[in-house]
Amino acid sequence: MPGMGEVGDARSLSGEAQAALRERGVGMLGQGHSHSQVAAALGVGLRTVAGWSARFRVGGMDGLRERRRGRRAGEQMALSQPQQAQVVRTMMGSNPDQLELGEGVLWSRGAVRALIAKLFGVALSRQTVGRYLRAWGWSSKKPAKRWAQQDPARVGAWLEHEYPAIQARAQAQGAKILWADEMGLRAGQTAGTSYAPVGQRAVTPLTGKRFAVNVISAIANDGTLLFDVFCGYGDEIRFMDFADKLIAHHPDRKIFLIVDNHSIHKSAAVKLWQEDHPQLELFFLPPYAPEVNPDEYLNNDVHAHVARRRPSTVSQLTEMAVDYLHTRTPNIVRNYFQAPHVRYAQ
Repeated sequence: MPGMGEVGDARSLSGEAQAALRERGVGMLGQGHSHSQVAAALGVGLRTVAGWSARFRVGGMDGLRERRRGRRAGEQMALSQPQQAQVVRTMMGSNPDQLELGEGVLWSRGAVRALIAKLFGVALSRQTVGRYLRAWGWSSKKPAKRWAQQDPARVGAWLEHEYPAIQARAQAQGAKILWADEMGLRAGQTAGTSYAPVGQRAVTPLTGKRFAVNVISAIANDGTLLFDVFCGYGDEIRFMDFADKLIAHHPDRKIFLIVDNHSIHKSAAVKLWQEDHPQLELFFLPPYAPEVNPDEYLNNDVHAHVARRRPSTVSQLTEMAVDYLHTRTPNIVRNYFQAPHVRYAQ
C-alpha cells in the first residue's frame, strides 16, 4: 500500500513502540483492511495480526498496551493474590457458557485463560494457567465408567475365537462385516474434563431446554459409514428399517452385521425379519463390552462435537449431527479401528 513502509522485526522494538504498532494495526483492521494487508504493511506475520485482533476483542485498547516482557515463567506473577481469589470465586459460581467465554460449559485451561483475559485483560499461556490451577488445588477430572457386569472371559473368547471365526466366514463367503450401534444426542450434554478443587466432584450445569435426537450408524474397516439421524424412540422397527437400507446399499453382497445385546436386536420381530432377509446375518458382541465395538468410537467423536455446541432447537441439533457425520471421511472412519481395544477388527 502507498505510504505504508516496512518496520522490520517488531520483536526488536521497545515495548512502547510495539504497543503503538499494535494500535496502528488494529486501527487499520477497523478501517476495513484485511489481516494480510496489515501484516504486509507493518512487516509482521499473519499470526501476529490475529493476536492483536484477539487482544483488542478481549480488552479493547487497554488490551493493546505494553505488557511486562520476559519469559513465560514470569507470568506466574501476572495475577495478584486478590485477583487469583476472584478467578476462583468466579469459577466456583458459574460455568464458561454462563460467562459467555465461548469455551463450552467445562472449566478447561482454555476457559480459565479466557476468564482471566476477560476479568483483567491479561493473556496467559495455557501452561501458566495450568500452574495456577495446580497452585489453587484444582485438577482435571473425567468420570470413570466401569461395567461391573462385564465378563473378562467372555470378552477374551470373543477376541480369540468368535470374531476370528466370523472373519474367516466373511472372507470365504465374500461378506462385508459392518459394526452398528445406536446413540442418543441431547441438548446440554457435555464431554471431556472440567477443572474443580481437589477432592470435589466436577459439576456439569444442566439446562431446562430438553430435546434430543437419535443416531443409528454402521461402519466398516474400509471406511464405510452409513447412518440415520431421527427423532423419536429407536425401536426394532427403526432397526429393521436401517437394516433394509444396509441391504439396499450392498445389493450384491452378503452382510455380517455385528451389534450389541440390546433387546431390540434380539426381538421376535427382528428374528422374523431375518428369516425373510438371509442376505444379512446378525452377530452379537459380548455383553457390557462397548469398548470392543469400533462404532462406539464414532459415537464418542460425535458426542464430543455436540458437547462443544449449544443447539437451541431440535432442528439445529439434527442438522448439526447430520453435517458432522458427513465430515467423517473414510480415512477418519478407518482411524477409529486404530484404537487399542478394536485393532483386532482391522
